[in-house]
Amino acid sequence: MATCVTRMAWRALDETLRYSSIYQRTLLNALACRSAPSSTIIHIPKRSLFVLPLGVDVGLLGIAVYYLTRLRKPDQSNVESIFGPEPGSKEGLMYPERVVKCIAHRGAGFDAPENTLEAFKYCVERDCNFVELDVRTLKDGQLVLLHDQGLERLTGGTITDVKMMDWDNIKNIDVGATHPNRHQFKEVHLCRLEDALDYLLSNEVRMIIDVKGEDKQVINGILDTFASRPNLYKFAAVTTFNPFVLYQIRKKDPQIVGAISYRPYCFSAQDYDAENGPSNPRFGERLPLHAALRGADALHALAWRRAARWAAASAVLLHKDAASPSEVFYWRSLGVRCVGWCVNRPLEKLYWRGVLKAPYLSNTLMGEPEVEQKKERDKRSSLSLRPGPIVDKILETEKRMTSGQN
Repeated sequence: MATCVTRMAWRALDETLRYSSIYQRTLLNALACRSAPSSTIIHIPKRSLFVLPLGVDVGLLGIAVYYLTRLRKPDQSNVESIFGPEPGSKEGLMYPERVVKCIAHRGAGFDAPENTLEAFKYCVERDCNFVELDVRTLKDGQLVLLHDQGLERLTGGTITDVKMMDWDNIKNIDVGATHPNRHQFKEVHLCRLEDALDYLLSNEVRMIIDVKGEDKQVINGILDTFASRPNLYKFAAVTTFNPFVLYQIRKKDPQIVGAISYRPYCFSAQDYDAENGPSNPRFGERLPLHAALRGADALHALAWRRAARWAAASAVLLHKDAASPSEVFYWRSLGVRCVGWCVNRPLEKLYWRGVLKAPYLSNTLMGEPEVEQKKERDKRSSLSLRPGPIVDKILETEKRMTSGQN
Protein backbone atom coordinates (compact mmCIF):
# COMPACT_ATOMS: atom_id res chain seq x y z
CA MET A 1 0.00 0.00 0.00
CA ALA A 2 2.76 2.42 0.96
CA THR A 3 4.71 1.51 -2.16
CA CYS A 4 1.68 2.20 -4.36
CA VAL A 5 1.12 5.59 -2.81
CA THR A 6 4.77 6.50 -3.23
CA ARG A 7 4.75 5.59 -6.94
CA MET A 8 1.57 7.62 -7.51
CA ALA A 9 3.19 10.62 -5.84
CA TRP A 10 6.28 10.40 -8.07
CA ARG A 11 4.09 10.16 -11.16
CA ALA A 12 2.13 13.24 -10.10
CA LEU A 13 5.39 15.14 -9.55
CA ASP A 14 6.62 13.98 -12.95
CA GLU A 15 3.52 15.33 -14.72
CA THR A 16 3.68 18.64 -12.83
CA LEU A 17 7.30 19.28 -13.82
CA ARG A 18 6.63 18.28 -17.42
CA TYR A 19 3.78 20.71 -18.03
CA SER A 20 5.32 23.55 -16.02
CA SER A 21 8.55 23.46 -18.05
CA ILE A 22 9.30 26.69 -20.00
CA TYR A 23 11.75 25.25 -22.48
CA GLN A 24 11.11 22.24 -24.65
CA ARG A 25 14.69 21.06 -24.46
CA THR A 26 15.14 18.98 -21.30
CA LEU A 27 17.63 16.76 -19.63
CA LEU A 28 16.44 13.21 -19.98
CA ASN A 29 16.89 10.51 -17.35
CA ALA A 30 17.97 13.03 -14.73
CA LEU A 31 16.97 11.83 -11.29
CA ALA A 32 15.69 14.59 -9.05
CA CYS A 33 15.98 12.42 -5.98
CA ARG A 34 18.04 9.34 -5.32
CA SER A 35 15.14 7.73 -3.52
CA ALA A 36 12.94 7.93 -6.61
CA PRO A 37 12.16 4.74 -8.44
CA SER A 38 14.43 3.91 -11.35
CA SER A 39 11.49 3.78 -13.73
CA THR A 40 10.53 7.40 -13.04
CA ILE A 41 11.84 10.08 -15.47
CA ILE A 42 12.11 13.66 -14.24
CA HIS A 43 12.22 16.46 -16.88
CA ILE A 44 14.37 19.34 -15.67
CA PRO A 45 14.28 22.50 -17.85
CA LYS A 46 17.60 23.58 -19.38
CA ARG A 47 18.45 27.26 -18.95
CA SER A 48 19.81 28.93 -22.12
CA LEU A 49 21.92 32.17 -22.22
CA PHE A 50 20.67 34.85 -24.62
CA VAL A 51 23.54 36.02 -26.87
CA LEU A 52 23.38 39.04 -29.21
CA PRO A 53 24.36 38.55 -32.85
CA LEU A 54 28.01 39.07 -33.65
CA GLY A 55 28.91 42.80 -33.60
CA VAL A 56 25.62 44.05 -32.16
CA ASP A 57 26.89 43.87 -28.58
CA VAL A 58 30.02 45.80 -29.54
CA GLY A 59 27.92 48.39 -31.36
CA LEU A 60 25.63 48.90 -28.37
CA LEU A 61 28.64 49.22 -26.11
CA GLY A 62 30.17 51.81 -28.43
CA ILE A 63 26.93 53.83 -28.51
CA ALA A 64 26.75 53.76 -24.72
CA VAL A 65 30.37 54.90 -24.39
CA TYR A 66 29.80 57.66 -26.96
CA TYR A 67 26.89 59.19 -25.08
CA LEU A 68 28.40 58.68 -21.64
CA THR A 69 31.70 60.36 -22.57
CA ARG A 70 30.31 63.13 -24.79
CA LEU A 71 31.32 66.55 -23.53
CA ARG A 72 28.97 69.38 -22.69
CA LYS A 73 28.96 72.61 -24.67
CA PRO A 74 30.54 75.81 -23.34
CA ASP A 75 28.62 78.85 -22.20
CA GLN A 76 26.58 80.12 -25.15
CA SER A 77 27.51 83.71 -24.31
CA ASN A 78 31.14 82.87 -25.08
CA VAL A 79 30.15 81.50 -28.49
CA GLU A 80 28.09 84.62 -29.23
CA SER A 81 30.93 86.85 -28.09
CA ILE A 82 33.37 85.19 -30.49
CA PHE A 83 31.27 84.43 -33.57
CA GLY A 84 28.62 87.11 -33.15
CA PRO A 85 24.94 86.61 -33.97
CA GLU A 86 23.93 83.99 -36.50
CA PRO A 87 23.65 85.47 -40.03
CA GLY A 88 19.99 85.91 -40.91
CA SER A 89 18.85 85.73 -37.28
CA LYS A 90 16.73 88.40 -35.64
CA GLU A 91 19.68 89.79 -33.74
CA GLY A 92 21.81 89.63 -36.88
CA LEU A 93 19.25 91.68 -38.79
CA MET A 94 19.00 94.23 -35.98
CA TYR A 95 22.77 94.55 -35.56
CA PRO A 96 24.35 93.69 -38.93
CA GLU A 97 27.68 95.18 -37.86
CA ARG A 98 28.06 92.37 -35.30
CA VAL A 99 27.69 89.60 -37.89
CA VAL A 100 31.02 87.97 -38.69
CA LYS A 101 31.69 87.83 -42.42
CA CYS A 102 35.45 87.59 -43.06
CA ILE A 103 38.14 86.04 -40.86
CA ALA A 104 41.73 86.78 -41.86
CA HIS A 105 43.36 83.38 -42.39
CA ARG A 106 46.82 83.47 -40.76
CA GLY A 107 46.38 87.22 -40.60
CA ALA A 108 45.66 87.55 -44.35
CA GLY A 109 48.75 85.59 -45.36
CA PHE A 110 48.58 86.61 -49.04
CA ASP A 111 48.78 90.31 -48.14
CA ALA A 112 51.35 90.13 -45.33
CA PRO A 113 53.76 87.50 -43.95
CA GLU A 114 51.52 84.92 -42.28
CA ASN A 115 51.22 84.43 -38.51
CA THR A 116 53.28 87.53 -37.67
CA LEU A 117 52.62 90.73 -35.75
CA GLU A 118 52.98 92.62 -39.03
CA ALA A 119 50.11 90.61 -40.48
CA PHE A 120 47.87 91.28 -37.48
CA LYS A 121 48.68 94.99 -37.59
CA TYR A 122 47.79 94.96 -41.28
CA CYS A 123 44.37 93.52 -40.39
CA VAL A 124 43.71 95.97 -37.56
CA GLU A 125 44.57 98.93 -39.80
CA ARG A 126 41.87 97.74 -42.20
CA ASP A 127 39.23 97.22 -39.51
CA CYS A 128 39.39 93.43 -39.69
CA ASN A 129 38.78 92.36 -36.10
CA PHE A 130 38.83 88.59 -36.53
CA VAL A 131 41.93 86.55 -37.39
CA GLU A 132 43.00 82.91 -37.50
CA LEU A 133 46.45 81.81 -36.36
CA ASP A 134 48.41 78.55 -36.08
CA VAL A 135 50.21 77.40 -32.93
CA ARG A 136 52.82 74.72 -32.33
CA THR A 137 55.49 74.08 -29.69
CA LEU A 138 59.26 74.42 -29.75
CA LYS A 139 61.89 72.30 -28.04
CA ASP A 140 61.92 74.60 -25.00
CA GLY A 141 58.11 74.36 -24.68
CA GLN A 142 57.29 77.84 -25.94
CA LEU A 143 54.26 78.29 -28.20
CA VAL A 144 55.09 79.88 -31.54
CA LEU A 145 52.84 80.93 -34.42
CA LEU A 146 53.71 78.67 -37.33
CA HIS A 147 51.66 76.58 -39.73
CA ASP A 148 54.31 74.30 -41.20
CA GLN A 149 56.48 71.91 -39.28
CA GLY A 150 59.58 73.56 -40.72
CA LEU A 151 60.66 76.94 -42.12
CA GLU A 152 61.61 75.98 -45.68
CA ARG A 153 58.56 77.58 -47.33
CA LEU A 154 58.80 80.85 -45.41
CA THR A 155 62.54 81.37 -45.38
CA GLY A 156 64.00 79.21 -48.13
CA GLY A 157 66.23 77.70 -45.45
CA THR A 158 66.88 74.16 -44.31
CA ILE A 159 65.10 73.95 -40.94
CA THR A 160 62.66 71.07 -41.35
CA ASP A 161 61.32 70.72 -37.80
CA VAL A 162 61.07 73.57 -35.31
CA LYS A 163 60.26 71.03 -32.60
CA MET A 164 64.01 70.44 -32.43
CA MET A 165 64.78 74.15 -32.04
CA ASP A 166 64.72 76.61 -29.13
CA TRP A 167 63.16 80.05 -29.38
CA ASP A 168 66.55 81.78 -29.10
CA ASN A 169 67.76 79.87 -32.17
CA ILE A 170 64.97 80.95 -34.51
CA LYS A 171 63.60 84.23 -33.17
CA ASN A 172 65.76 86.39 -35.46
CA ILE A 173 65.08 84.49 -38.70
CA ASP A 174 63.33 86.54 -41.40
CA VAL A 175 60.11 84.66 -42.20
CA GLY A 176 59.07 87.18 -44.84
CA ALA A 177 62.00 86.50 -47.13
CA THR A 178 59.94 84.62 -49.73
CA HIS A 179 56.68 86.57 -49.39
CA PRO A 180 55.40 88.31 -52.57
CA ASN A 181 55.11 91.61 -50.66
CA ARG A 182 58.49 91.32 -48.95
CA HIS A 183 59.46 94.79 -50.19
CA GLN A 184 56.73 96.20 -47.93
CA PHE A 185 57.57 93.99 -44.94
CA LYS A 186 61.28 93.81 -44.23
CA GLU A 187 62.90 91.81 -41.42
CA VAL A 188 59.76 90.03 -40.27
CA HIS A 189 60.31 87.55 -37.46
CA LEU A 190 58.40 84.70 -35.88
CA CYS A 191 55.90 85.58 -33.19
CA ARG A 192 55.19 83.83 -29.90
CA LEU A 193 51.59 83.22 -28.93
CA GLU A 194 51.83 85.37 -25.82
CA ASP A 195 53.10 88.36 -27.83
CA ALA A 196 50.33 87.95 -30.39
CA LEU A 197 47.68 87.74 -27.66
CA ASP A 198 48.96 90.90 -26.01
CA TYR A 199 48.50 92.83 -29.25
CA LEU A 200 45.24 91.23 -30.39
CA LEU A 201 43.44 91.46 -27.06
CA SER A 202 44.53 95.07 -26.58
CA ASN A 203 42.81 95.83 -29.91
CA GLU A 204 39.77 93.63 -29.11
CA VAL A 205 40.47 91.31 -32.03
CA ARG A 206 38.75 87.92 -31.92
CA MET A 207 40.66 84.87 -33.05
CA ILE A 208 40.62 81.19 -33.94
CA ILE A 209 43.64 79.31 -32.60
CA ASP A 210 44.50 76.34 -34.84
CA VAL A 211 46.45 73.79 -32.79
CA LYS A 212 49.21 72.08 -34.78
CA GLY A 213 50.61 68.91 -33.27
CA GLU A 214 49.19 66.29 -30.95
CA ASP A 215 51.67 66.23 -28.09
CA LYS A 216 50.85 66.90 -24.46
CA GLN A 217 53.08 69.95 -24.52
CA VAL A 218 50.92 71.92 -26.93
CA ILE A 219 47.69 70.80 -25.22
CA ASN A 220 48.91 71.87 -21.80
CA GLY A 221 50.26 75.09 -23.29
CA ILE A 222 46.82 76.01 -24.65
CA LEU A 223 45.18 75.19 -21.31
CA ASP A 224 47.70 77.31 -19.40
CA THR A 225 47.20 80.19 -21.83
CA PHE A 226 43.45 80.28 -21.24
CA ALA A 227 43.87 79.85 -17.48
CA SER A 228 46.22 82.85 -17.32
CA ARG A 229 43.98 85.08 -19.50
CA PRO A 230 40.32 84.83 -18.38
CA ASN A 231 39.13 87.28 -21.05
CA LEU A 232 40.42 84.90 -23.73
CA TYR A 233 37.32 82.71 -23.31
CA LYS A 234 35.22 85.44 -24.95
CA PHE A 235 37.74 86.28 -27.68
CA ALA A 236 39.23 82.98 -28.88
CA ALA A 237 38.08 79.58 -30.13
CA VAL A 238 40.36 76.55 -30.47
CA THR A 239 40.27 74.36 -33.55
CA THR A 240 42.09 71.26 -34.77
CA PHE A 241 41.73 68.55 -37.39
CA ASN A 242 42.11 65.86 -34.74
CA PRO A 243 38.95 65.54 -32.61
CA PHE A 244 40.87 63.68 -29.90
CA VAL A 245 43.11 66.72 -29.37
CA LEU A 246 40.08 68.98 -29.05
CA TYR A 247 38.46 66.45 -26.72
CA GLN A 248 41.50 66.46 -24.40
CA ILE A 249 41.52 70.26 -24.29
CA ARG A 250 37.80 70.67 -23.67
CA LYS A 251 37.59 67.80 -21.20
CA LYS A 252 40.01 69.62 -18.91
CA ASP A 253 38.46 73.04 -19.56
CA PRO A 254 34.86 72.74 -20.85
CA GLN A 255 34.42 76.52 -21.11
CA ILE A 256 36.85 76.75 -24.03
CA VAL A 257 34.93 77.22 -27.27
CA GLY A 258 36.02 74.45 -29.63
CA ALA A 259 35.83 73.88 -33.38
CA ILE A 260 36.64 71.00 -35.73
CA SER A 261 38.39 71.56 -39.08
CA TYR A 262 37.64 69.24 -41.98
CA ARG A 263 38.60 68.69 -45.58
CA PRO A 264 38.39 65.58 -47.78
CA TYR A 265 41.47 63.36 -48.15
CA CYS A 266 43.26 64.98 -45.22
CA PHE A 267 45.12 61.72 -44.42
CA SER A 268 46.31 60.70 -47.87
CA ALA A 269 46.88 64.08 -49.57
CA GLN A 270 48.46 67.36 -48.56
CA ASP A 271 46.20 69.49 -50.79
CA TYR A 272 42.69 69.27 -52.14
CA ASP A 273 40.35 71.27 -54.35
CA ALA A 274 37.21 70.44 -56.27
CA GLU A 275 38.82 71.11 -59.66
CA ASN A 276 41.87 68.85 -59.27
CA GLY A 277 40.86 66.57 -56.41
CA PRO A 278 43.50 65.38 -53.93
CA SER A 279 47.08 66.31 -54.83
CA ASN A 280 50.56 65.98 -53.33
CA PRO A 281 49.93 62.48 -51.97
CA ARG A 282 51.42 61.41 -48.67
CA PHE A 283 53.62 58.29 -48.97
CA GLY A 284 52.70 57.99 -52.64
CA GLU A 285 55.74 55.81 -53.28
CA ARG A 286 54.60 53.29 -50.65
CA LEU A 287 51.38 51.99 -52.13
CA PRO A 288 50.20 49.77 -49.24
CA LEU A 289 50.57 52.62 -46.76
CA HIS A 290 48.94 55.10 -49.12
CA ALA A 291 46.04 52.70 -49.66
CA ALA A 292 45.62 52.43 -45.89
CA LEU A 293 45.50 56.21 -45.67
CA ARG A 294 42.80 56.28 -48.34
CA GLY A 295 40.83 53.87 -46.19
CA ALA A 296 41.31 56.19 -43.23
CA ASP A 297 39.97 59.04 -45.39
CA ALA A 298 36.81 57.03 -46.09
CA LEU A 299 36.25 56.32 -42.40
CA HIS A 300 37.00 59.93 -41.54
CA ALA A 301 34.39 61.15 -44.02
CA LEU A 302 31.79 58.97 -42.31
CA ALA A 303 32.73 59.67 -38.70
CA TRP A 304 33.94 63.28 -38.48
CA ARG A 305 30.48 64.75 -37.87
CA ARG A 306 29.89 62.39 -34.95
CA ALA A 307 33.37 63.18 -33.64
CA ALA A 308 32.62 66.90 -33.74
CA ARG A 309 29.43 66.37 -31.75
CA TRP A 310 31.27 64.05 -29.34
CA ALA A 311 33.75 66.83 -28.52
CA ALA A 312 30.86 69.34 -28.30
CA ALA A 313 32.33 71.57 -31.00
CA SER A 314 30.61 74.95 -31.25
CA ALA A 315 31.80 75.48 -34.82
CA VAL A 316 33.07 73.52 -37.81
CA LEU A 317 35.63 74.86 -40.27
CA LEU A 318 34.83 73.34 -43.66
CA HIS A 319 36.95 73.34 -46.77
CA LYS A 320 35.12 75.59 -49.21
CA ASP A 321 34.80 72.81 -51.81
CA ALA A 322 33.24 70.46 -49.25
CA ALA A 323 30.55 72.94 -48.20
CA SER A 324 27.01 73.07 -49.54
CA PRO A 325 23.73 74.68 -48.46
CA SER A 326 22.56 71.36 -47.01
CA GLU A 327 25.79 70.97 -45.01
CA VAL A 328 25.50 74.49 -43.61
CA PHE A 329 21.83 73.88 -42.78
CA TYR A 330 22.68 70.62 -41.00
CA TRP A 331 25.12 72.29 -38.63
CA ARG A 332 22.96 75.36 -38.18
CA SER A 333 20.04 73.12 -37.13
CA LEU A 334 22.30 71.72 -34.38
CA GLY A 335 23.27 75.17 -33.17
CA VAL A 336 26.81 74.81 -34.53
CA ARG A 337 28.44 77.61 -36.52
CA CYS A 338 29.74 76.75 -39.98
CA VAL A 339 32.81 78.57 -41.33
CA GLY A 340 34.41 78.08 -44.75
CA TRP A 341 38.09 78.08 -45.71
CA CYS A 342 39.91 79.33 -47.71
CA VAL A 343 37.62 81.65 -49.64
CA ASN A 344 39.86 84.00 -51.63
CA ARG A 345 38.13 84.81 -54.92
CA PRO A 346 35.64 87.70 -54.99
CA LEU A 347 32.91 85.53 -56.54
CA GLU A 348 33.37 82.89 -53.84
CA LYS A 349 33.08 85.55 -51.17
CA LEU A 350 29.80 86.76 -52.64
CA TYR A 351 28.52 83.16 -52.66
CA TRP A 352 29.31 82.69 -48.98
CA ARG A 353 27.83 86.05 -48.08
CA GLY A 354 24.70 85.90 -50.21
CA VAL A 355 23.81 82.22 -50.62
CA LEU A 356 25.31 80.29 -47.70
CA LYS A 357 25.11 83.29 -45.36
CA ALA A 358 28.06 82.03 -43.36
CA PRO A 359 31.47 83.50 -42.40
CA TYR A 360 34.64 82.41 -44.14
CA LEU A 361 38.42 82.42 -43.71
CA SER A 362 40.30 84.32 -46.40
CA ASN A 363 43.99 84.72 -47.17
CA THR A 364 43.44 88.22 -48.51
CA LEU A 365 41.40 91.26 -47.56
CA MET A 366 41.37 92.42 -51.17
CA GLY A 367 37.83 92.55 -52.48
CA GLU A 368 36.23 92.68 -49.04
CA PRO A 369 33.36 95.21 -49.20
CA GLU A 370 34.13 96.62 -45.76
CA VAL A 371 37.81 97.10 -46.60
CA GLU A 372 37.04 98.65 -49.97
CA GLN A 373 34.51 101.02 -48.38
CA LYS A 374 37.10 102.09 -45.84
CA LYS A 375 39.58 102.75 -48.63
CA GLU A 376 36.98 104.87 -50.41
CA ARG A 377 36.20 106.83 -47.24
CA ASP A 378 39.90 107.43 -46.57
CA LYS A 379 40.38 108.54 -50.16
CA ARG A 380 37.49 110.97 -49.98
CA SER A 381 38.64 112.38 -46.67
CA SER A 382 42.15 112.92 -48.02
CA LEU A 383 40.76 114.64 -51.10
CA SER A 384 38.56 116.90 -48.99
CA LEU A 385 41.61 118.03 -47.01
CA ARG A 386 43.54 118.87 -50.16
CA PRO A 387 42.99 122.40 -51.59
CA GLY A 388 40.81 122.41 -54.67
CA PRO A 389 41.61 124.37 -57.87
CA ILE A 390 39.68 127.44 -56.70
CA VAL A 391 41.54 127.53 -53.41
CA ASP A 392 44.82 127.14 -55.30
CA LYS A 393 43.92 130.13 -57.49
CA ILE A 394 43.08 132.29 -54.49
CA LEU A 395 46.32 131.38 -52.72
CA GLU A 396 48.31 132.14 -55.86
CA THR A 397 46.63 135.57 -56.26
CA GLU A 398 47.28 136.46 -52.62
CA LYS A 399 50.92 135.49 -53.06
CA ARG A 400 51.28 137.76 -56.09
CA MET A 401 49.63 140.64 -54.32
CA THR A 402 51.89 140.21 -51.33
CA SER A 403 55.00 140.10 -53.50
CA GLY A 404 53.81 143.23 -55.39
CA GLN A 405 53.38 145.17 -52.18
CA ASN A 406 56.90 144.28 -51.13
